[in-house]
Amino acid sequence: MPKVPSSQLVLDAAYRCFCRSGYRRTTVSDIVEEAQMSRPTVYKYVGSKEGAIVKVVQSRLDRAGAASVAAAEAAGTPEEKVLAVLTVKLEVAIRLWQDSPAHGRELLSAATAQAPDLVTAYTDGLAELLASALAEVVPDTARQAAAVLLTFTRGLEDDLRDAEAARGELAAGVRMITRGALTRSASTPT
Repeated sequence: MPKVPSSQLVLDAAYRCFCRSGYRRTTVSDIVEEAQMSRPTVYKYVGSKEGAIVKVVQSRLDRAGAASVAAAEAAGTPEEKVLAVLTVKLEVAIRLWQDSPAHGRELLSAATAQAPDLVTAYTDGLAELLASALAEVVPDTARQAAAVLLTFTRGLEDDLRDAEAARGELAAGVRMITRGALTRSASTPT
């Protein structure tokens, strides 16, 4: 079994602390205790509580971004690609809500507040994937449809106590929005 790098152990400990206590109540001392490492070692890898959440967010969004690209590449139709990409996005939030039912909303807000550039870059990457999939059939409105789909998905992330319902709503919403965009394109004279 390969050894887990100390930096990853610290990030995993920070994530567990944030999930257990929320962002506001977590301290570097909590992370030190959870990681079972010295304070200097924890500071070496995360620097501060703010640094810890930024690195946790970066790690999770990097994985989600790669999973979104893979999902889009594996899907067939534009609608399937859109659903695959947005499912990855929704599953990131669902996982957070499952890991921290009491603090899911707070952690999503803290991620956006503490790592706005990372969240924006991730969202922009998703927008590009969605627009690329939709441009196959609606090049003129692909970006607009991608923005609507991302806003819709973000709305679903506000309350994920019922993950199955959110997944069903995502599939129904993607179907309605993409088919509406495709239908509008087909009825518009070229």
